Amino acid sequence: MKYLFKNANLVHENQVVDLYTEDNQVFISKSNGNEKQYDQVIDLEGRIVIRGFSDTHMHLDKALIGEKVINHSGTLDEAIKIMTKYKPEMTDQDIEERMKRVIDWAYENGTRFLRTNIDIDKGIQLRSFKIIQKLKEQYKDTMIIESIAFPQEGFLDEEENFKLLEQALKEGADVLGGIPAFDHDPQKHLSRLMELAVKYDVDLDAHIDETDDPNVLTIKDLINLTRKHHYEGRVTAAHCCSLAANFSEIVDPILEDVKKLNINIVPLPSTNLYLQGRQDVKNIRRGIAPIKKMMHDFGINVAIGSDNVRDPFNCFGNANPLETALIAAHGAHMGATQDFKGLFDAVSVNGMKIMKQDYHINQSKFFVVVDSKDPRDAIISQSKVFGFYESGKFVKD
Repeated sequence: MKYLFKNANLVHENQVVDLYTEDNQVFISKSNGNEKQYDQVIDLEGRIVIRGFSDTHMHLDKALIGEKVINHSGTLDEAIKIMTKYKPEMTDQDIEERMKRVIDWAYENGTRFLRTNIDIDKGIQLRSFKIIQKLKEQYKDTMIIESIAFPQEGFLDEEENFKLLEQALKEGADVLGGIPAFDHDPQKHLSRLMELAVKYDVDLDAHIDETDDPNVLTIKDLINLTRKHHYEGRVTAAHCCSLAANFSEIVDPILEDVKKLNINIVPLPSTNLYLQGRQDVKNIRRGIAPIKKMMHDFGINVAIGSDNVRDPFNCFGNANPLETALIAAHGAHMGATQDFKGLFDAVSVNGMKIMKQDYHINQSKFFVVVDSKDPRDAIISQSKVFGFYESGKFVKD
């Protein structure tokens, strides 16, 4: 099937072009050519065309547990207690069904690049990891999924957890995760993880400073380790909430180093709006990393993720990048045209950069058409997927 797609708005290339397909690949057409040579001609009328949305921080193994066990207080402490009790009860069938359900939601919402944390510890062993590896293979023609070997329970007091992390890397985990706040020595936690990441030549993607405490700035340790191990461009810091609790004279030098070392930052606006600031009795903090400052003042690569989808940590979530962008727009005071452009990039091209994926349409095997003509409208109107091309066919939703 040969297609000609007229008037495709390639927002990341900043041009409106015609696209054509040949041998199940997409190419930018230099001219309209003879339309009769195509099996189907579709006028996209200036709609946005991207390779797909990205969601670079999710917890698929925890997703939808909130539909089974309710976190009545809504606090982080109760969420941890729920997971501690529920995790040993999870069957492989339960894990796989929940993962598949949310992957399908993400796919329907246009996500084609997804990175998920997967708990690795002596309680769950590698069960969830083996399931995501199987699903990665099942979805490989429609979505690029990366697994993060994630030490949710820490490892400094439980060496078996660390050995299991290493085993996951040996068996093909794409990325190494971290959560220094869950160990008694956060700096040592990060240091051991960085050494392991270097050993297996994988990126490091860690939960950093998910707290309202301005004195907790573990991101400085991450910066120092990135510099020490020459790991520029291979480190991602998720959350970074405590930056929002500090003044510019503290935050700006940190962000300067983040930019110099090409460290990615992934704020999680939905979960952090829900969890942070709960101890405040007035002027309640939003708890979101300073997205606008990072994007516009420092040019840092900022990607925004779903994080928790209807689990004990956050009862909300639809695995919808445009919904996440809208939440970020509200929570981070972002309503200017450049803000919406930045937020749209944060749920598309910026996440693809983290996953080392090419965002260009030319010579790609798939793309997504958003039913909108500009990022501002796409986010505000919560535009749906108009259609998508993959496996040599165009499917109109």
